Amino acid sequence: MQSQPRMSQQSANQMVPYANSMQKANAVAQVYSETGMFPTEDVSYGPVSTQYPQYMVPNGAPASLQGFTPQQIDQMVSQYKCQVQIQEPIATSSGSSIPSAMATISEHGLMAETSTSDSSDEEEDPIVLRDRRIRKNRVDKLYIGQLFFNGVEFKEAVIEYALNSGNNVVQGRWEKTRLEFKCGIVGNCKWRVYCSYDEPRKMWVVKSTYRKHSCTANGRCRLLRSPVIARLFMDKLRVNPKFMPLEIQNHIKDQWKLVSSRGQCQSARLLALKLIEKEYEEQFAHIRGYAKEIMYTNPGSTAIVETIPNSINEDVFNRFYVCFERTRTLWRGSCRPIIGLDGTFLKTAVKGVLLAAIGHDANNQIYPLAWAVVQSETGDNWLWFLQLLKADLKLKDGEGFVLISDKSKGLISSVQTELPKAEHRFCVKHIIENLKKKHPQKDMIKPLIWQLAWSYNKTEFKENLNKVKEYNVDVYNSVMKKKPEMWSRAFFKLGSNCEDVDNNATESFNASITKARAKAMIPMLETIRRQAMHRMVKRHNKSKNHEGRFTEYVAKILAEQKKDANKCETTPATHGVYEVMLYGNKNSVNMKRRTCTCGKWQISGIPCEHAYGAMIDYDMNVEDYVSGFFSTDLWRDNYEQSIHPMRGPRFWMTSMYRLVTAPPEPILPGKKKTNRQKTYQRIKGKQESPKKKTIKETLGRKGRIIRCSSCGETGHNAAGCKKYPKEKTKRQRTTEVGSSSSQVPDTISLTQPSQTSTDMVVYE
Repeated sequence: MQSQPRMSQQSANQMVPYANSMQKANAVAQVYSETGMFPTEDVSYGPVSTQYPQYMVPNGAPASLQGFTPQQIDQMVSQYKCQVQIQEPIATSSGSSIPSAMATISEHGLMAETSTSDSSDEEEDPIVLRDRRIRKNRVDKLYIGQLFFNGVEFKEAVIEYALNSGNNVVQGRWEKTRLEFKCGIVGNCKWRVYCSYDEPRKMWVVKSTYRKHSCTANGRCRLLRSPVIARLFMDKLRVNPKFMPLEIQNHIKDQWKLVSSRGQCQSARLLALKLIEKEYEEQFAHIRGYAKEIMYTNPGSTAIVETIPNSINEDVFNRFYVCFERTRTLWRGSCRPIIGLDGTFLKTAVKGVLLAAIGHDANNQIYPLAWAVVQSETGDNWLWFLQLLKADLKLKDGEGFVLISDKSKGLISSVQTELPKAEHRFCVKHIIENLKKKHPQKDMIKPLIWQLAWSYNKTEFKENLNKVKEYNVDVYNSVMKKKPEMWSRAFFKLGSNCEDVDNNATESFNASITKARAKAMIPMLETIRRQAMHRMVKRHNKSKNHEGRFTEYVAKILAEQKKDANKCETTPATHGVYEVMLYGNKNSVNMKRRTCTCGKWQISGIPCEHAYGAMIDYDMNVEDYVSGFFSTDLWRDNYEQSIHPMRGPRFWMTSMYRLVTAPPEPILPGKKKTNRQKTYQRIKGKQESPKKKTIKETLGRKGRIIRCSSCGETGHNAAGCKKYPKEKTKRQRTTEVGSSSSQVPDTISLTQPSQTSTDMVVYE
């Protein structure tokens, strides 16, 4: 600190009572009386009428500072790490004014500089020395007289101290009005801190503390248990639920230099996931507040929550719809009139279906317009979704708009009801899948159907249809039932500048939200919204940096067509008409009408290879004949503004709305699983034992199945085989006699005979 000019002794004595606590207390009281908040950074305060731009409301702060002593205000300011600068005199309660001074509260304490007269030649002011001692005593942030609003806040402060310092701390006392923590290493270390509730001040106050550890940190902390670890890693697990115990263990060691066990981290992870799940359930109950927050932060947007009352008069969730004002406004003004419709099943946490409407931007990339969560993909839900989409996008009767979808249940009838004049195209991918299921042995279905869908004119369509008929009549009949005019380019209406025969846009959108679909309701909706917002910002920057006249999509298409355009032979006619021959086929190109008899130019909005070939031969700029829907200017207009950010749950989880109850798990389509046992026995093989699974192993022969080694059948052995019988031989009886064969031995021995016995009977 720079040395200050010396001031007179009388002036110094007058400054001593005010230069630290009182002066700072008046400054903070002035701000608090006008704003009810504490300052959070170094801000200069002048007269009472001065506005204070940055401040915060501490959790549990008192309604006013009336009745608090300057020392108590000093402690509260230090606790919230405020910084105060006083530039002009402030009147005290006694009527005297405080000279101009500056008081700075750092995280370690108070350090004040007092301006004196220039005639002072003292190097340091005594007040500065006193404040340095205060700062030195507050190194550990736990000091006598420190205030807390409750015991939980005090414990959190001790845990923060233990993590930052790396010391081993354990809780010594836990009572209703008093808490104590001490050193966790067994020995002579006297570190401790004691805090109790102070009735006069209605706050918890640190009454005694021993600031320094006399032990050496051992890399462990007995306060670092599973509940504490769970709270520390809840934010990480919200973002990444697959954050595993080993990663938690390594993170604790890297950041805080403390050791934790794998079991602690595993228990903490499971506990954190349970807390997050409970938190998500509470958020789901406030889904009405979430919808209001969307409309508040994004004015003009549509967010609708529909519920159904149950038998106990609770509001049970039925369906949710959202369409942001920014996306629909930019889509109407700068995108092609194309909308892809599709539904995808939700995973794990939420059971149901997500319906989505996706547009195409100037670069032919996805442009999400609206999405909804329903219980099942039914005709009623599709009708409800199309009614809201029709009102938001101002589709009227659908004239001039193109809808692309699969043949979802109830979707076709809903489109015919709400948008009868819209061009409804079917996705060829789903048609091919259905045909392959019906004709599994026909391998040529896929290439033949794709060629049929890619036919740009009716002549080409008939040729490809005849190929299908020649291949297989049954396949041809099935194709005709699928209404080819609904998915072949030869029958598309002109003006949309879209040649898509599949619903790849919605498939891409569903793939981009795969992880989001596995989350709970509100986190899923928030993830989809943030992805849409981030996508708009990313493409905004990309379009701004693009230098071409048209988008990257057009450049890629023209680069492919130039290969064939260079091979064209062109013969001119009058009024901008050309005859172009390519691979032996001739087509007529009209530059004024921007048409070609092949049909590709007028459908896609981008010159075909025939028109491109004529432009090359007669020195015309191909970009002059590309549709304006693909221009870079419109691409930039697509993403000129993005969805506005939203506030967190603390702003919309209020008691202003009725809570919503989660619906019962919907019955999903498909074959239902049953636990019914089979009433018939399985047909077993010839060589398989009929009672093989019911045989119990025993030491006896009862229950065993014998098998013949000659014929292989069961029920008999080789000795009794009738198919391959064995010759029976008689067993002969022989005797060995000592003197005469007619004599009968006196004894018969079944064991080894004795040496005195001369006769033995042998059985063969």
